[in-house]
Amino acid sequence: MENMKKFNYNLIMIKIFTIFLFFLNTSNYIFAGAPALNEDPIPPAPYSLTKTNHLIIGVEWDKKSIEKFLPPELSNQPLITGGINVFNSKKKQPFYPVSGGYAWIDVPNNNKNEKFILFSIYGLNKSLNNVMNKVYNLNSEMGSNKVTLINNNATANTSVRKKNILSLSASASKECAKAQGVDYLITKINDKIKTYQQLEWTTKSQCKVEPTKISLKGIYENYKVKKMLWANTLKDAEIIIKDKFTK
Repeated sequence: MENMKKFNYNLIMIKIFTIFLFFLNTSNYIFAGAPALNEDPIPPAPYSLTKTNHLIIGVEWDKKSIEKFLPPELSNQPLITGGINVFNSKKKQPFYPVSGGYAWIDVPNNNKNEKFILFSIYGLNKSLNNVMNKVYNLNSEMGSNKVTLINNNATANTSVRKKNILSLSASASKECAKAQGVDYLITKINDKIKTYQQLEWTTKSQCKVEPTKISLKGIYENYKVKKMLWANTLKDAEIIIKDKFTK
């Protein structure tokens, strides 16, 4: 009788183990082709960001501090210019909360406004950051950006992992007018092929301001600004981000 009980117990355990293996294998099969959890699908371009406020400061970069990032056509140029653009919007929209920031190097090309991206930060919306990384091949940090425009003064701050890594300020707003333009951001250079992100923008008010401060800290402290050259603010701007292209 005792042997029979042991036999029945072992038989039950074998059945339980068999069922467990079947469930495990079925689960692996089901999830193997599934998208990553908590990852939103990426919508197709174009992307619209509305009611954005910007503080943009043009700079002369310290060439030695960014030399390893320079495109080949700029390696022999003594003067390297570019800038930093920080923006955000409080308006609820598909990528809410919308904020972004990027630093660039000017790339002369037949009067086209080509800019090679040094670094970028997008968030707090994860889908917006995913778009920048997966669609446009940027190595963008997840973070938050905030621009404050009060009277004649403008400030911008960027945080990554709750640490402030970028601060801009400007003052003496003047010569404000409606404006529009097209920027061609070079997001990646590989084997002489450039990947572009085309930005078309319009604003109700673009103002000239005097740049007063740029502070780069933490992960960006090695990027050195030699001189601040100019600055603009944009108020209630709309940005249309077109699909990427290469050439």
